[in-house]
Amino acid sequence: MKQDLQDYISASGSTQSAVARAIGVTPAVVNQYLQGKYKGDVAAVDRAVGAFLQKQREKAADKKLAVPYVYTTTAKRVRDMLRLAHLEGETVVLYGQAGLGKTRALAAYRADNPDALLLDTDPTYTAKVLLQKLAQMLGADGRGNLSELMEAVVGRLKDSGRIILVDEAENLPLRALECLRRVHDKAGVGLVLAGMPRLLVNLRGKNGELKQLYSRVAFRLDLGDTVPDADLAMIAREALPEPDADTVAALVEAACGNARRLDKLARGVVRLARMNHKAADAAMVRAFAEMLIH
Repeated sequence: MKQDLQDYISASGSTQSAVARAIGVTPAVVNQYLQGKYKGDVAAVDRAVGAFLQKQREKAADKKLAVPYVYTTTAKRVRDMLRLAHLEGETVVLYGQAGLGKTRALAAYRADNPDALLLDTDPTYTAKVLLQKLAQMLGADGRGNLSELMEAVVGRLKDSGRIILVDEAENLPLRALECLRRVHDKAGVGLVLAGMPRLLVNLRGKNGELKQLYSRVAFRLDLGDTVPDADLAMIAREALPEPDADTVAALVEAACGNARRLDKLARGVVRLARMNHKAADAAMVRAFAEMLIH
């Protein structure tokens, strides 16, 4: 067990302190245990280490089960829209319900286009935080007032032909959205705002405050409420090793039109199959689907 733990630390780049936190002991205990000098309850530490290593092995297996990004019909439409914004320096709005693949689409585009700037926003993003993040991504200072930050960001982006991808843009307050409009106008870069349906309402402003930004929106793509079954079937066939037609059909039905739910289903079903040393099948899909929250 001690050798297994030492091998894990060496291979993973982890530390004795990190292991200690994970199993609920002090770093000194882990150090003494590895050296064979621990005078306490060695059997208890053995059990804790064994459980920890088993969890790490399962995590490593789960990573291999990541569902690949599949260019379905919908995914291709999104990619084409992002490409249009990138090449033409336009503003595009991408919106739809949660779990339809917006975040993965932006990440896939960023992976294929290293010059794209991807901002994963959250409710803490003020106008200043947004400009600081952009400045840092561009290698600028990231300090100063709003005017100085705007100047730094625009200076790095002007005539660059780059694109800004903003995920969960419905989180941004009015002033942050207005700053994005100014960056787009002054630098001439593409801008993609992706989020939930309320994003479109936010862009109009309660009292029409963002008319200038809304008028800059060249195109919008509504992904609706669900992913088409044909797209889900394509993803399911890529996610599972050689699935039969019944298993794919069961995955599509259990996914209820949601790509995120399908991802969870696929990973869970493959895990069940491995645990039971058998191929994934429709029965496993239905059993695992009962455990997922709708």
